[in-house]
Amino acid sequence: MNKILQLFSALTLVLATYKTNAQLINPGFETWSNDILVPSAMNPNSGNATTGWLDFNYFNHSTLGSSPISVTRCTDTVHSGSYSVRLQTRVYTPTSWGIYSNWGIPFIGHPYNDTLGILFNGNANVTNQTYVPGIPYTQKITQFKFYYQYKPTGNDTAVCRVLLVKQRNPIAGGAFKTNVSTGASGWQQATINLTYVSSATPDTLWVLMSSSSLDKNPKSGSILWIDDVSVTLPTGINELMDTEQEIEIFPNPSTGVFSVRSTESNEGQHLEVYNVLGSKVYFTPDNRQMNYTLDLSHYPKGVYYVKLFRGEKSTTRKIVVQ
Repeated sequence: MNKILQLFSALTLVLATYKTNAQLINPGFETWSNDILVPSAMNPNSGNATTGWLDFNYFNHSTLGSSPISVTRCTDTVHSGSYSVRLQTRVYTPTSWGIYSNWGIPFIGHPYNDTLGILFNGNANVTNQTYVPGIPYTQKITQFKFYYQYKPTGNDTAVCRVLLVKQRNPIAGGAFKTNVSTGASGWQQATINLTYVSSATPDTLWVLMSSSSLDKNPKSGSILWIDDVSVTLPTGINELMDTEQEIEIFPNPSTGVFSVRSTESNEGQHLEVYNVLGSKVYFTPDNRQMNYTLDLSHYPKGVYYVKLFRGEKSTTRKIVVQ
């Protein structure tokens, strides 16, 4: 049990090398297995050391803090097939929270709150104490879709965040949020349009779903049902990167305030800035100026992407905010 505790207390999100493919795993949540640490809990995957959907149900084990089970197999609220997945926001015990509190940083830029219902994908192997985030994926998808029902507590917000990466470097991303109860409306389809910040071919797809807000105060008791995940493949993809000489950024890294210089100004152009999840955080109107001063100091530290749009062309550069 000490080895198991070490695995989940010192777990780091480090990618391992494994064979890539381009197929969603268990998209309808029809496959479930008993949790290796908590036999009374079930997880939407094929068992230990398999790639699929993961959760924090193992924190129900007494050694890991005896937190309540937050992800369950659902049979009475199903979009298709026999099962869906049900996420319910639970308050984790201080012991459990102390173990997993930093896991959110690679996904959302700050630690997880102690009150969350979380579902994410990857491969966890208790036997050899390894964790690989995401599923192998090499397709440049344009959309990520799923069916959901939501019953929030108060003004809580359900979230899904999707990220395509290559060797942990972002390729494309997007997010879906809702604080609206579906009520008698039943199943709704969520569509996430992915924004590309690189023309490279991805190797991994990261997905994180939560029954509560990841950025504000989550509310215990919020419930999110999910079923029938799918992706949309493009009929053709244009290159989204261009020669770096067309745009200069300095200083880089910066404290958040930096300059952007365009080498051409003979036609209308504008800037947009995206975070690693593909969410637009800044933009300028169309103009012909060559020099811009941007201030991202009030945003979280990390990697951002500056895109210069000129006609039908776009050029992307990375900026690091420290």
